[in-house]
Order: sequence, then C-alpha cells, then structure tokens
Amino acid sequence: MSGELSVAIAGASSDEFWLAFTLVCCASLFCLYLFFRYLWRYRMMQDTPTALIRSAAQGYNEFSGIARMLAGEPIIAPLTKKSCVWYRYQVEERQSRFVRGNSRTSWHIYEKGVSDGVFSLQGSTGQALVDPDDAEVIHSVSDTWYGSTAYPSAGRRGLGSSRFAMGRRYRYSEQRIHHGDPLYVLGHFKSYSATELPSKHESLAALLRSWKKDPRGLLRRFDKNQDGQIDAEEWQEAVLLAKQEVKKSAGAELNKPADSIIEKPATGRKPFLISAVSEVELLKRFQRKSYVALLLFFIAGTAAIWGLNVRF
Repeated sequence: MSGELSVAIAGASSDEFWLAFTLVCCASLFCLYLFFRYLWRYRMMQDTPTALIRSAAQGYNEFSGIARMLAGEPIIAPLTKKSCVWYRYQVEERQSRFVRGNSRTSWHIYEKGVSDGVFSLQGSTGQALVDPDDAEVIHSVSDTWYGSTAYPSAGRRGLGSSRFAMGRRYRYSEQRIHHGDPLYVLGHFKSYSATELPSKHESLAALLRSWKKDPRGLLRRFDKNQDGQIDAEEWQEAVLLAKQEVKKSAGAELNKPADSIIEKPATGRKPFLISAVSEVELLKRFQRKSYVALLLFFIAGTAAIWGLNVRF
C-alpha cells in the first residue's frame, strides 16, 4: 500500500502534489487548533469552582441547576412546534448536478436559525436569567427527519420519515433544551441588585437628609434636653441610629432573591458554555477530543513530511 502511494506521489504533477501537501498541512494545523481549543475548555472548567447563585461573586463563574421557562410568551421550536427554553434548527435541500456527465447529489442549507430567547437557571439557592446569545450550547434532545416540503407541517411523523430520505427532498434537524432539563452554565455572572443598590454612605446620607426635611420630627426624636435645637451630641446619636437602620436595610436586601443574569464574557478568550450534559461528562468529552485532535495532528504532520521526502 505504501509502495503504491509512493509511486502515486512521485508521479503526480507539481500542481497536484503541492495542492495535496497544502491540504494535509492545513488539516494538521486545524487539528492542532482543535487540541488547544478543547484543552482550554477542559482547563477552564476544571479550574473554575461551582458557585451558588445567591452568593456568587460578580464575574466569571460556573453554575449548575435546572432549566426553567420564564413567564410570558413561550419559546417554540420552529420545526417540531415544541415548547422549550432553547433550540437550534436547520433545513437542508437535496440538490443534484452533473459533473463530467455524472449526476451528483448533495445537501445544501435552505434555512437555519438559533434561539436567542432568555430563560432561567434554577439553582439550590436562587435563580438567574441566562442569555444564550453567542453561547456554545450542548443540547439534550436532537431530532432529524425528512420530508417533501421546505417546512414540516407538524414535526416528526413516525420512524419511517425520520430514517429514510428516499424520495424526499428536504432534511430537517433540530436540537433543543427543554424545561426541567439539568443545566450546566459557564459564563459571566452579573447581579443587577449589586450594581444598582447605593453604597452604605449614599444610603446613610439619603436617610439623614430625609430626617432633616422634617425638623419637628427630628426634634421630637433626638432633642433630649428640650432646648429646641439639635446639638452635636444629639446629632451623633441620630447618626448612630441612622447607621443601624441602613445596616438592617442592607441585610434585608441581601436576603432577597438576586435579579441576576449569566451572559457571554466581555473577553472572547473565556468560553461561554450552556450544557444539558453534566460537568463530569463534559470534562471527559473535552479531554477525549483533545487527545484525538493531538493524535490527528501528529498523523497529518507525519504524512506531510513523509510525502515531502518521497517527492524530493
């Protein structure tokens, strides 16, 4: 086999050889890119601890919980007409063309799309919104079937239509994540309550200003010597009481469910993952894919060097 390949390489024209050599080198470099891509995701997931929604710090975090639909207009997958929290679909058309007198058939994309609707992640300590825009999504359900029209009238219809393409011009593919599916999310966490609440100093100043607007009430509460004015000692007592009220109010705010969202990180280096597959399984997948990509990189690279040696 290697002898026949050597003869074919030696006898190939210069254009054919360099084209094949370039393609093999590009394939090798692409496999190297995939190796680092999968390895980077593996390391980011491994090095990022799972956070609780209520106590999570602002910034890059990972969370686990349950996917939940939001109240209001539901998210409907366009091909199967099923309600879900996320979908991706593709319609392909089978086209035939003649090449050197032979008919060749291939599938071409007719239409495709992906959901950008916001849904909720329900964790053990609270919930947060999830914006799937530009996320790498790993679905829980995938359907593929065939039909004779550009748009299926009522989703899948029996196993026969999903398994065989004979006589059917269109192929439909749809992936979904449903309400109630377990969910793993790795992304940028932002709490609106943390960004919009005033600081303690601002709250204290606002409370004291509100008291000053009611001079009679201020005198009634803090004028201990009944001289008709608030002296320095009495004002210090008012400030101390105001600090206690601000502290109590801040504690009550912390106990409320945070109005938070998980979205794409500002820097493109950090992955934004939404997965219906568990973290443990994802780690295994990324590690396995990185090994395969590295192996293919060495195989393609070795083939390119061997072909170069045979040629020259």
